[in-house]
Amino acid sequence: MTMRKRLLCLMLAASMLIVGLTGCKDSSNDTNTVQVDYNAEEEVAKYKDYLGEIPEADKDYVVELGYRNCDHMVAALVGEGSGIFDALGLTVNITKTGQIMEAMASGEMDVGYQGIQGAILSVNNGAPLFMAAANHLGGSEYLVVSNDIQEPEDLIGKKLAIGNEPWKSPQWSNWAEDLGIPVMTEGNYEIVDMGETDALLAMKAGQVDCFST
Repeated sequence: MTMRKRLLCLMLAASMLIVGLTGCKDSSNDTNTVQVDYNAEEEVAKYKDYLGEIPEADKDYVVELGYRNCDHMVAALVGEGSGIFDALGLTVNITKTGQIMEAMASGEMDVGYQGIQGAILSVNNGAPLFMAAANHLGGSEYLVVSNDIQEPEDLIGKKLAIGNEPWKSPQWSNWAEDLGIPVMTEGNYEIVDMGETDALLAMKAGQVDCFST
């Protein structure tokens, strides 16, 4: 990553840290609105000494920012709607996508939100990533199983939507150890990789027995 992109990403990350974030859930149906007295210029001024100025040659650069449909990532929308990006002197194009790591690895996206497991897997696969900031200290992760699964051992031999190469995932390794089942050896599970929404629909259709979220 060039120094120019790193500076822009750090400024973008700082703008996201201004906003307090909540637990991850789909809030697309929530309609409550609260008006607050907020001045983006005043808030951004607190960080100006630390961030410095954007070089003149980079002021027209458009930062491509990716986010998913999750409240952890709402700062992307708040940054745009509240005027924080403008106050920082940034031109930011935000895109909702489930392919953030792929877009960043290919150079189509400059910065994006990603869970730590996805970031680790991407780096292990050779993606040249730089973690500029973290936006929260915790969250909830679940291993969701079908009604046919009564004991952890019932997962052995079943179809699991737990990501590509799950044995590289610290969360899956912890789950497997806690449940007393193999992390991954030949023939223990049938592994498929799909998004959370697709995995839920696949489970309802009886196509998978378990998925992680």
